[in-house]
Parts: sequence; C-alpha cells; structure tokens
Amino acid sequence: MSESTLIFIPTDPEFIPEPEAQWAAAELLKSFLPKSDEVRASTSDEVEFIVTGGNLERILCPACGATVDEDWWIEAMNTAYSESKFANLQVILPCCGTRVSLNDLHYEWPTGFARFRLEAHNPTTDLDGTFVSRLEQILGCKLRKIWAHI
Repeated sequence: MSESTLIFIPTDPEFIPEPEAQWAAAELLKSFLPKSDEVRASTSDEVEFIVTGGNLERILCPACGATVDEDWWIEAMNTAYSESKFANLQVILPCCGTRVSLNDLHYEWPTGFARFRLEAHNPTTDLDGTFVSRLEQILGCKLRKIWAHI
C-alpha cells in the first residue's frame, strides 16, 4: 500500500523555529487534517534533502528553464553531502553557468533541504495558501509545501 505525506519546510534550509512555535504549528495542522495517521514536527542536527519518492519528476534551472541533467544533479548532491553534509548547497549550473543553491532549483514536484519539517502522514485532503500563511506566521518563516509519495 502506498503512503502520502504532506510536508512543510522553511525555504531557508538552516532555519529551526522555536519549540513553542513548532508545537503550535503541529497542533494547528492536526486541527485542519484530523484524519491524518500522524502529524508531527521534527528537527535534525544537519540539513537533509527531503525525499519525495515517486513525486520527483524533473528538475529545472531557475535562470534559463533548462532541464537539469539527472547524472549532473546526482553528482552535485553527492559532492554537497560529502564535502559539507549539505551545509554548502551552492553549485554552478552547466546549462547557463548560473551560480545557485541546490535548494533553489525548480523541482517538479516541489522538494528541498531542511533541518525542520512539519508533516502529516496520509492526510485526506490538501491545504490551500491561506492555511500555509497561518503556518508561516506561527513558525516565523516562509514555507515550501511538499508532497511525498512512497
């Protein structure tokens, strides 16, 4: 059986909200997605790449719109992890020479890097921008909404 997870991460990979804000955001998410199997906020010691399973279709350059070569991206990810455990995400894209963070590539479906995540497992509905704005106010940061499907 497949599972879906709705994940919210800060657009700044290093940002970790205050513990009280994490709790309040998780409680709000629970109230809007009461049929979810589990809702939780979590942090990690290091920046992590948020794996989306089958939902990652392609990656685009934010500067020129070209499709990023998968082999190049895998090598860039391996280098960023092995050299700095994702503390340095800066790369130079081969398509147009633009310097950009791996976090700022256009991932279809959206994903990114984070030390904090707020997630709901197997929610029965999606949430609109109004709700995301409320979470952003509570957490004190801009958020990226990610759907993972495993």
